[in-house]
Amino acid sequence: MFLTIEKLFNDVNIVGAVINRVMQTRKDAIYWKQYLDWRRTTTRVFKDYIGTVTGVMAGSINSQFGRKPIRERRNIGSGYGEIAYLGDAYQMSIDRLSELQDLIDKYNAGATAQQTSVLNEIVNFIYDDYRQILLAAHKRMDIVVGSLLMTGKANVKNRDNNPDGIDLLNIELPFKYITPEAAVKDTFISYLQTTMNELRPEYGIFSKMIMSRATFVKNIVGSAELGEKFKMILGQREMLVSANLVTSELASQVFTGIGLPAIEIKEDYVIDQQGKNVQIYADDRITLLQQDRIGYMRFHTPYEVTDPIPGKTYSRTGDGDLLVAAARDDNGRYLEYTAEWIPQISDPNLMVNFDLSVMNEIEEG
Repeated sequence: MFLTIEKLFNDVNIVGAVINRVMQTRKDAIYWKQYLDWRRTTTRVFKDYIGTVTGVMAGSINSQFGRKPIRERRNIGSGYGEIAYLGDAYQMSIDRLSELQDLIDKYNAGATAQQTSVLNEIVNFIYDDYRQILLAAHKRMDIVVGSLLMTGKANVKNRDNNPDGIDLLNIELPFKYITPEAAVKDTFISYLQTTMNELRPEYGIFSKMIMSRATFVKNIVGSAELGEKFKMILGQREMLVSANLVTSELASQVFTGIGLPAIEIKEDYVIDQQGKNVQIYADDRITLLQQDRIGYMRFHTPYEVTDPIPGKTYSRTGDGDLLVAAARDDNGRYLEYTAEWIPQISDPNLMVNFDLSVMNEIEEG
């Protein structure tokens, strides 16, 4: 087989092999999958009954390079969800393409026995290019789902091709919000016990409470009550442990021992399109969950599957019908993806969120 760059990015078998390699060996964790399962929707707008407050409202998420429909927006009534568009195109630099051509020349000049080894080098070389397009949509949903979990809201404004700052995605969920006053800061653990008992008849039993590392250190480890709770539940020996060394596991033992949910610390980050680390789970928030599985990632088959753009070579993955394409124009060579996803939280009106900003504002001020 004589290999060219054009064949490399357009041969279905070669592209499929690279995608399979990435999907099997990817190192990046996808955080939203802890909470949501895939579920197909055959229409872009779907019924989503979530209570009496507000439904999921979503528009488009896109990039200037993706050439996908952007800023398509409609006013959606309560109880309906709408699929969001996700898409980016990544241009491969001339330097990188030149390196790739050197490997292809080596492949074409090599004996048949050597070609398998060189082909593996080529696949390893373009692994990162495909890794980016196969994970970008997941990373965006990590940010969206993390924001929904910790604040009940998610908002996306695309900076690339959106000078007016129009919301491309705007979701608000009907959580039960509780805002403790500053007066309860010194007795915050007792306050949680009392509030949990009041919530139980209507909301049932919560299995865990999720919070950021900073929230845990400030409000749990830093609580004046924690020492007494340790002494009561774990005994005098545990009191010798420095407060700075208290782990979430130890604190969870204390909490479950006094009838509170276990603690789960979240400290995950995603790099955004500007190259900055984005903290997924907000500080000064605690969310109570009855279980990990709280809904679905609804996905719709992209329109380009049925009406492909001439000159592009497409590959579909089984991961939410993510569509991968390769293209070449006067400006260079591009790899791009298209996905149509939106998170659907099944029972947000049964989720409880503590907003600790008021309780901590004196200390921060």
